[in-house]
Amino acid sequence: MELGSKSNIFGKIFSSQSDRGNYTSAKGYENYFISYIGIDNEDIYNSEIYNLNREIKKKKNICLFKDNILNPDDFDIISYLKNKASKYNGSVFDLDIDLVKYEEINNRIKRGFDILLKEEDKSFNNDRVKFNFIIKVMSWIRIYINPLVIDYADAPKVVFYGDIKKHELYFLLILYFAGFDILYINPNGISEIANIDAKKFNIEIENNQIISDRISFDERIQKGEIIEKSSIKKAYTVGAQASRKISDELLNDSGFIKPWQLQNRHIKSLLLSSTVDEVDIYWKEPLKLRPGFKFDDEIVTLPVFFTKIDGVYRDLDQYYSLLDKLQIKDFSYFVNYDENIRPLSKQFTREGYNLSFFIGNNGKLNKKSIIKEGNFIISNLSLRWQETILDKVEETILSDMFIEGLTKDDIVRGLYTVLNMNERFVYLINSFDYANVNPKLIIYIEQMKMFTKEIVFLLLVLSKIGFDIVIFTPGGVNCIENVINNQIVDIHRLDVINYNLKYRTAKYTVNNSVKNTGSWFEKLFGKWSD
Repeated sequence: MELGSKSNIFGKIFSSQSDRGNYTSAKGYENYFISYIGIDNEDIYNSEIYNLNREIKKKKNICLFKDNILNPDDFDIISYLKNKASKYNGSVFDLDIDLVKYEEINNRIKRGFDILLKEEDKSFNNDRVKFNFIIKVMSWIRIYINPLVIDYADAPKVVFYGDIKKHELYFLLILYFAGFDILYINPNGISEIANIDAKKFNIEIENNQIISDRISFDERIQKGEIIEKSSIKKAYTVGAQASRKISDELLNDSGFIKPWQLQNRHIKSLLLSSTVDEVDIYWKEPLKLRPGFKFDDEIVTLPVFFTKIDGVYRDLDQYYSLLDKLQIKDFSYFVNYDENIRPLSKQFTREGYNLSFFIGNNGKLNKKSIIKEGNFIISNLSLRWQETILDKVEETILSDMFIEGLTKDDIVRGLYTVLNMNERFVYLINSFDYANVNPKLIIYIEQMKMFTKEIVFLLLVLSKIGFDIVIFTPGGVNCIENVINNQIVDIHRLDVINYNLKYRTAKYTVNNSVKNTGSWFEKLFGKWSD
């Protein structure tokens, strides 16, 4: 989810000024006061909070309040403001006072005070109460708003989470009148906004289901991070799209992403949901040409396949041809699975239980100690790759992917399987440039064989670090569906089920001539007919 584009919750507040009317000195900012009350979908909400927090960290013109605002206790500021405001005679705008370092914004805030005090005059019992309110809000502005770096191409913003008190709401309204975007978020109710005329002040309110659980902003960030990294979300390929474009911001001056340019970023995988033909089409494409590929300063999103293909085509040659074409020299690893784990990882031994000392009760790993141990197969990778793999192991432990959950024994065995993965995986990882062709694992299951939890654990981690994974089961065996959430795997069913079909390479010739399997355009649209 991207703030300002795909986000349903917070998109509008992060829209550009060009989308809502550019700033002018006479008109000021086109700004919004938006209240998002309650929750529509808990997971999406937490994911949005996580992304909102990331967006706030990137910008210098946003002030975030995760809870009620503390009463000011900087006596120098209070003394300065009291001295200046002592001449208050019904208009803050007429006071010679500096609340923020930007003269124009300072004047707009002072006008905002006068608007609020006029509109809500009856809420102040006497002049002393009004004066104390003015000093308190002015102090908040000096403490929290003055440090912001305001870009005249973008409205400055204030985000407030949770129950809000009356004076805090007035503080937000003053800034709103001054041209600030205001985003008020409260999953537990509308709070003080219910006591003002939202329509008169043009406050947008989006009401959803109110929840009773009190979960802090920081807790929602943590929950959202787990969801964001769980790879549950999918990008959908478009079968009718005959050409694809790369966004300009992803290219350098020559029109290409430089080799290894993205390697210092964290990885987030995005599962592609597609047809079988589209797996064939996109399989050999560099990741930068796939739907959903993107990156920013911190994260590169890698669109990958985690696909299971049950059954076979009626034309077995076509089926074997697909199997052969997915095996790309230097990028893929083919496993004919017979319940032997060795082609995927080392067999677990009792010594593997020593890894339990590296696993906390909360599922967190002591990554430094694991790396320092240095006697695992992944120890041959760079330090950054080892850290990345262990991050993805931790994500797998903490995310709710396994139908029956993970016991401590499952976690130990899963960690062991990843640390001691087949050397072929290490080779493929070490040569993986994020923008280009990614590593691939093709598994063929001839008979009714099931995956163990540790094998599925390894597959999930490989998917999370950018592997394409395709599992062929001509007999349609539920080798993985009974272990993890079906949302994680893109499952397709071909023409017929064929039990105990042995793997063989495809026959490409018919009557000593090359068989034409058709172009990718023909696969999507069919052959032209007269």
